[in-house]
Amino acid sequence: MGMLSRDVSAGNLIFSQGDGADCAYLIEQGEVDIFVERDGRRQPLTVLGAGEVFGEMGVIDGLPRSATARAHTDCSLVVVSAEQIQQVVARSDPFFAELMRKLVGRLRDTQSSLIAGRETVGQHSSDFGPGYAEVVRERDIAEAIISGEIEPYLQPIVDLGGRTVLGYETLARWKSETMGLMRPFDFLPLARRTGLIRRIDLTMADRAMAICARLGNRADAPFVSINVSAWLIQDRSLTATLARMMDQHGVAPGRICLEVTETMLIEDLDAAEEAMDDLRDLGIRLALDDFGTGLSSLSVLHRLPFDVIKVDGSLVQGCQTSARQRAVLRGILDLCGRLDMEVVAEGIEDVGTARALGDLGFTMGQGQHFAPPAQAEQAMAAWREEVP
Repeated sequence: MGMLSRDVSAGNLIFSQGDGADCAYLIEQGEVDIFVERDGRRQPLTVLGAGEVFGEMGVIDGLPRSATARAHTDCSLVVVSAEQIQQVVARSDPFFAELMRKLVGRLRDTQSSLIAGRETVGQHSSDFGPGYAEVVRERDIAEAIISGEIEPYLQPIVDLGGRTVLGYETLARWKSETMGLMRPFDFLPLARRTGLIRRIDLTMADRAMAICARLGNRADAPFVSINVSAWLIQDRSLTATLARMMDQHGVAPGRICLEVTETMLIEDLDAAEEAMDDLRDLGIRLALDDFGTGLSSLSVLHRLPFDVIKVDGSLVQGCQTSARQRAVLRGILDLCGRLDMEVVAEGIEDVGTARALGDLGFTMGQGQHFAPPAQAEQAMAAWREEVP
């Protein structure tokens, strides 16, 4: 049931204390008396007028009506169904949804105390629901950024022919003292919702440039690829911030590549194009990550100045047995060649896939087959062992 109108004449009952709560009411016109029965007498609580809502408490917490509602004057009411209220609560921010439920609980207790004439103040304590737990987790993430618990792990991008390391993608990992190693999906979605992603991006960028400097400045030293959010890529101060970081660490812009996913950019291609032009003018290379997972890949390639395309693992895995898949991959290689873009195949998990991609003409790849993401020290030590 959606919203319906209900006209109630003065003096008529709308609902009684103890009734089940299947809807709430918005007063469009008129006034409504809210009262309770105590010791056989009516105890008034309030008189509500146009623009007020009543009857929502039972809908939110699922308990019976805590009071009786009667039309004080002729009323025109809008009936708001329990389903509609529950959908609004479900769509709202988890913190505010939980705040609403807890406020309803405290309001019920306060109302009961006033009605009973109790002078004592009730105590309230309850488990953390999803909304409040999210606030605590946001605090934990902010503290983890400050303490350095969120750190860059490195996964090599290799030459498929010689298997030498060409560069490293830096991937944020949260190594918590209390919760252990946290994967990106454990904390990055919340960081994006709360704005903490900007601090994580900038922290990872600074750490990545320090790693890049430690890899040396030889002509064949690996480059470093940094994942950034659309929030940061469209920040007009980003170019100056990265220039300052590169100067501080003594890193050439050509050694740095910024990766961004297509789905993060398509909301505002104009802003993305302007920001990316500034970054390219600085000399930083730009990569489109997870290519093939979005719905507007070709328009993104046409509009935005990418240097590198990273083909998503979903297009790569199984290519050795699928002629149709290989045809798609050949088409991507041909298109990127015409656009003067380098191509990296992601998600390579076995030798068969690596060989099939090499046969197709791919020269760069990344995946578990070569190495999983590892702490920076471990990854750099492995690279140094390969350096002649």
